[in-house]
Amino acid sequence: MVKDKAKDKKGPPGPKPLTYGFFLFLARLLFKLLYAIRFERDPRISRGTGPYFMVANHIAYVDPIICALAFPHQRIRFVSGQEVANTPFLRPLLKRFGIIEIKPFRVNFSTTKEIITSIAAGHSVALYPETQRSMAGDITPFGLATAKLIRHLKAPVALALCRGGYLGWPRWSKLLRPGKMEVETRLLLTAEEAAALPVEEIQGRLVRALDVDDYSWQTERRRPARFFSRRRAEKVSSVCHWCPVCDQPFALRSHKQFLYCSACDLRLRMDATGFFAASPGSPAPFDHPLQLATWQRKRLAEYMESGQTLTSSCRLSFLENVGIGPDPEEKELTGSLCLQSDGLIFQAEGDGRIIRLEIGQTPSLYCSPGAYVNLAEEEVIWRAYPEEEGYVALLTDFSRQVWLGDNPFQEYRRDPEA
Repeated sequence: MVKDKAKDKKGPPGPKPLTYGFFLFLARLLFKLLYAIRFERDPRISRGTGPYFMVANHIAYVDPIICALAFPHQRIRFVSGQEVANTPFLRPLLKRFGIIEIKPFRVNFSTTKEIITSIAAGHSVALYPETQRSMAGDITPFGLATAKLIRHLKAPVALALCRGGYLGWPRWSKLLRPGKMEVETRLLLTAEEAAALPVEEIQGRLVRALDVDDYSWQTERRRPARFFSRRRAEKVSSVCHWCPVCDQPFALRSHKQFLYCSACDLRLRMDATGFFAASPGSPAPFDHPLQLATWQRKRLAEYMESGQTLTSSCRLSFLENVGIGPDPEEKELTGSLCLQSDGLIFQAEGDGRIIRLEIGQTPSLYCSPGAYVNLAEEEVIWRAYPEEEGYVALLTDFSRQVWLGDNPFQEYRRDPEA
């Protein structure tokens, strides 16, 4: 009844029914074939109910497809980053899906308004609170913005939780890996709860619901799922770069099935379940990449607190200007990035020009591990291409570390009733 009344209100257009239905049909066949995907759906989220504000864990490129398959009776408008929404060959198609664009480094009042009017018009909207795909497979911290939006919308909140999605397409891998996925849907908040609960309680429910990882899921299964790849460990060194044996940053390398250290005897083989096995004569300090990445974050914090610096040769490329000031005269710069406890600086070659780049304002930098990261110099946005393979992961770890020091995210991970 609520949905029927909402349809009568004028508002932004939703996804085109024929386009949405056709691609949903193709996706259902593809994901059954590649991942034997299985759904455990909450019966309270059914045909004729809604609209819903939807949240999900953000672990792979294919997350919107998984969410759409999880709620087959809802035509969902997805909130997507500017770079994805404006991809030339995807833009005409995404427009037919009613994508809501969000722009980084800005206050997105227009995005918030579009979400509000979409819900009011009867369209379900999906948003990923983590904003960026998980770097190592665990939850990416996030602030109160989503919880505040939920409180304002006063709409029921539906959750789609995917297990197997990260191992099916790790952040550091170029290609997807056929295997197994399990997706759970849940009514996380009723409309009455969304309207009545304080923002802090809504945030706690969001954080605890999304705080999952594929490695824990694997250990809980009777038989761990296997994921097919001919190069299981290729490029994992772009995320896990710090050797836990000889304690050298940027020392880890990867090739085909192996992660190894260029400075000591550490050599790990990654199996089809995503876990490490030590080569003969080599220690196995961690069971999987997430454990190594978690240790790496702690080691970075200790390293920076001791007054050390971490430097890499780097190229800066001007990306955009989000303010009203002039663009930089030089659009391409070469030099070095230097991370120290009080921030990040770029020193240009030749004239020695210093650029202070912001870091720590967000726990999830927009980046491509091993390739580039977007960084702000006030209102000027640069894309940095460090030479060291692990330097992008280093910067995301440091930004996350600084942000967590200023925000009480970890408190929301603990169940107050436990």
